[in-house]
Amino acid sequence: MRSRYVVPAVVGVVVFGAVTAFAASLNVSGGSLGAGNATVSSCNSTANVTYNAALSSGVYKVTTTPVTTAAGCAGMSYRVTLTGASNAALAEVTGTLDATTGSALPDFTSSSITVASVTGVSVLITG
Repeated sequence: MRSRYVVPAVVGVVVFGAVTAFAASLNVSGGSLGAGNATVSSCNSTANVTYNAALSSGVYKVTTTPVTTAAGCAGMSYRVTLTGASNAALAEVTGTLDATTGSALPDFTSSSITVASVTGVSVLITG
């Protein structure tokens, strides 16, 4: 009766040990690997983003989210995200800032996001 429990336990220990040994001997190689750092200048110290709303079927919904930045950011890419409870993304719009003014007017109308569900608006400018 005792061997009925001992054999599966021994097999489990051997299999676990073999799997652990394979994982411990995993080798990674590549043609090159590098690391470093560099100072990256910003186009602007701040970017402003707000949102506009319109009444639709008795509920206010987000329409556009005007983005304003310095002219130094003109022509760069942006991503505006509306967030809700627990900082979860509700909708996101990407595009390119105006080549002259550095501003944009992302349109969230088709996302049908209610104003009551929006707890934050964020903007990321890259380029």
